[in-house]
Amino acid sequence: MKLYRTIGPEESGSAFVISILVLFVLSVLGMALMLTTTTETDISVNYRWGEMAFFNADAALEYGKNVLAAYALRDGDLRVALPLPRGPGLPGGADMNAAPIDASGCADPSVAGCRDYQYSIARGTNTIFIGRVLRDLNNQPIQYDFRQPTAGDTRGDIDNDTVGDITGTVTLWVRRPIFGSQDVETHDTAILTAEGTAPNYEFAAGTGRPGSLRRLEMTVNLASTSGVAGSRYTDVTRSSDPNATVEGGWRTVDRIQ
Repeated sequence: MKLYRTIGPEESGSAFVISILVLFVLSVLGMALMLTTTTETDISVNYRWGEMAFFNADAALEYGKNVLAAYALRDGDLRVALPLPRGPGLPGGADMNAAPIDASGCADPSVAGCRDYQYSIARGTNTIFIGRVLRDLNNQPIQYDFRQPTAGDTRGDIDNDTVGDITGTVTLWVRRPIFGSQDVETHDTAILTAEGTAPNYEFAAGTGRPGSLRRLEMTVNLASTSGVAGSRYTDVTRSSDPNATVEGGWRTVDRIQ
């Protein structure tokens, strides 16, 4: 004898409702998993671009040191590479909160193709301009300006030989250190600022989209005796490596991101 259960009117359609709820829960879980995967992918891509921009700037610093070394070997100091000193009675002008008066630089950094003194930072009551774009011994600026790329510009061409050295772009600035209320007048110290970008920055610049850019700064001194190792550098407040020493006539005294 078989028994049959009769479904009352109040239970009609319950399987459909349960199926809809299960489908909704699975859809939410699937969307959350997809969002997590997409976010993790974006994080890894951004990290990759950021690291590429950092190493591009680091490579530019190394090249900049070589350029300064070439100036020192040719001229005996860094006078030609450095901008004019600012301060009372100095040729760069008395106003410490203005870019140095430099005939070889651009008059207006907002003009496309000019990046001299484009950025500045506040230090006490003084304004420290990032500096003049470093030029090599052939008077070629080591820079890239997305607003006005030069004819035949090769992305990532650090040494202007029309061959790309890195994937991305770099710009190198050089300036004098500030002592008190004026620039240092001697010509044996230069502060290099290197800007590195990843390939995504070139396409994002000017569009409002985020791009990867890193800046590194290094202070380089011309040693009194070229090629001879000097005393250990111990100013731990300005160097991440308190064991840094003079090598090859150069002393790296500051390196920050």
